[in-house]
Amino acid sequence: MNKQSKLLSIIVVAFALALMFALAGCGQQASNSSAAASSESASASAASTSAASTSATSASATEPAADEVSYTITIDASDADKGLLFEGIGTAKKGATVYDVLIDTELDLSVITSSGSTYVDGIADVVASEVGPNAGWLFTVNGESPNVGADAYQISDGDEIVWKFTSDFSAQ
Repeated sequence: MNKQSKLLSIIVVAFALALMFALAGCGQQASNSSAAASSESASASAASTSAASTSATSASATEPAADEVSYTITIDASDADKGLLFEGIGTAKKGATVYDVLIDTELDLSVITSSGSTYVDGIADVVASEVGPNAGWLFTVNGESPNVGADAYQISDGDEIVWKFTSDFSAQ
């Protein structure tokens, strides 16, 4: 399943869940067949993006459960002429890191671990070490560049995570 199909699946499931919650809020109940269809869609979405832990037991389609946080993630490789590699919304367990969320996109990753820290060298087919010595992946959370690595930065509810590839750090 390609990235656009995964994103479309997430959007369709989110819409179905929002509709289901809206109907439940009005005192109406979905039939068993439509509930089963929603359950199958939710299972397919969870299999394709494990970051999405939305379920019918959540308080609402837009609010995460008490032990979860919601986030948006964008992965941009425009500087490598690849455009947007991924855009999505999801929920994760409290305590999840930016790196955990990146893993949940199910994109191929190339990482270098040194001194207990994890450096993301490649996302999908954009690998910094193959581009040049000043190339790399940078991440921001809510427009800010954290002073810790992605594997140490714990996300908060509503965070907007952006991974951006640069072919030349010195131009930043």
